[in-house]
Amino acid sequence: MLSDFTHRLVLAALSGWLLSSSGTRADWPQAGGPECNGQLTTAAPVPTAWSVSRGENIRWRTPLPNVGQSGIAVWGDRLFLTTYAPGEGHQKGKTKSAKVIGLCVDAKDGSILWTVPLDGEVPSPMMYTYSDSTSPTPVTDGERVVFTNASGCMAAFDFAGEELWRRTWRPWGPEEHFPFNKMHEPILYGDTVVNLEPLKDCPEEKIGWNYLHGVDLRTGATQWVAEHGTTSYATHVLGFTAKGKPALVSGRGAVHGHPERPAGLNLMSLAAGEEGKSLWLFLTPTDKHGKPAEPGTVVGRTWQAMFDFVWDDRYAYWFNLHPVESSVLLDIRTGELVKKQSLIDGVDLRRWNPATAKHELLAGVNLRETQDWPEYLKVKGKHKPSIVVYPSPHSNVSAGGYFYFLCTTGNTRNTPPGVDGLAGPSHCVGRVSLETDKVEYLELPVTVLREPGEDDEFVYGELVPIDTRNSAGVDVAAEGRSREDGWKAPAYWGSPTVLNGKIYWTTTPGVTYVIDADAPVLDASAIVAINDLGPSGETWTLNSISYSDGVIYHRTAKELIAIGE
Repeated sequence: MLSDFTHRLVLAALSGWLLSSSGTRADWPQAGGPECNGQLTTAAPVPTAWSVSRGENIRWRTPLPNVGQSGIAVWGDRLFLTTYAPGEGHQKGKTKSAKVIGLCVDAKDGSILWTVPLDGEVPSPMMYTYSDSTSPTPVTDGERVVFTNASGCMAAFDFAGEELWRRTWRPWGPEEHFPFNKMHEPILYGDTVVNLEPLKDCPEEKIGWNYLHGVDLRTGATQWVAEHGTTSYATHVLGFTAKGKPALVSGRGAVHGHPERPAGLNLMSLAAGEEGKSLWLFLTPTDKHGKPAEPGTVVGRTWQAMFDFVWDDRYAYWFNLHPVESSVLLDIRTGELVKKQSLIDGVDLRRWNPATAKHELLAGVNLRETQDWPEYLKVKGKHKPSIVVYPSPHSNVSAGGYFYFLCTTGNTRNTPPGVDGLAGPSHCVGRVSLETDKVEYLELPVTVLREPGEDDEFVYGELVPIDTRNSAGVDVAAEGRSREDGWKAPAYWGSPTVLNGKIYWTTTPGVTYVIDADAPVLDASAIVAINDLGPSGETWTLNSISYSDGVIYHRTAKELIAIGE
């Protein structure tokens, strides 16, 4: 993940490895895109503004056979994604399923060319706001496509839909007292697909543990298993060290008693001959209250492997949540802690004032001594909780010299003992300057109401309920949290994507925020556009965008969408 992609490719080639998509084509072959890190700089046009509600900058829309969450892999004129099988969730009370299908779609007009079955073993709640069976994005090398069902199935097909191989496993699930949270995205590097699975012959002391596996792209056979376990909440990012060594950052530690040890991060090599080996290991040094503890032993709320493990040739980026919520920088060469920056003290908060209908600046404030607008939190009487920062899982990204993230809103998931606090600042994007350590927050609208012939109406500070029906008109959501906007019950939104220095975040109501990563001040002028994937309250998604040749591909629970002039 050096700044010069051409230099990285030379280094990769010298080491005997070459990315399956080397940047010579304008494809998006996996969740992280052609550079495998969710970031791309291109001379081709990149859409920044659109509206499905008004049909603005929309090339085509295709109804999907059922709901799904996977990203969209792109190669030439082919798109690949997954959904639940048609009819799943249509029977009353049957809103869990392990039956998934892989789809091949014509990029020119959105027509579905073929589908293939991907039956798994352990069913997940459908439309689960914390991932489900359909969450993994397909990967492709231009000759074959590999689909993954997080319920325990991976299969490869040629571009005509003929099956090449299939592998199955049994993921941990409710029978072992683990919730269905599978955020790892399969990663294609060379002729290897990196997937997260339990050990084939699991010893009793490692019940519930998951490990990254190297799967042969040509045969589906296991090539290697990682040295250290990995929490299933983790989202990995492929990159290159300063010496050109391919690697990714992995981690352990989360809520719900995820068992992998030791708690902390490691930089795992993908170089030939040392695949799965850890180049360094950072062990968490404090307990759930932020007090010193035996390194690597505590996996409570203080250290959570529930974010995107972004890194570059200088740092690995993380969060420390107690006793003071902070961003964390680790030296990518050694894994040593370089800096912790408070996300609470001396911050600039630009929040929306409903009385003036403008942002107002609270400069250099301490968030513990600050309250969100009572109208937002429905606070009555003397009870005015302070702000506790709980970053939205998988919303973090490093871009433009800043570490960005979104903030969950109005929950108590990270409130320390003895603190009257709620997560916030409400509906904000936050960032930390890597040069000055300055911390800024900017409140975003939760949704936008768009009617033909009328001005946009931006809605701030409200909980937006969402219709969770699929394209057949059937409500297939397994639980109530999926019918909310994902800010209060912190949804596992799709990871952010950075295109030509603009950050794209999409939230559950189908709102895609586009922020200028290089903005000198995080104020309203940093907002490039606020886009919709359909009418507010009728649109549901947990997807990241994909991009190829001037077109952004996106999806909702109901349809696949091509965006571009």
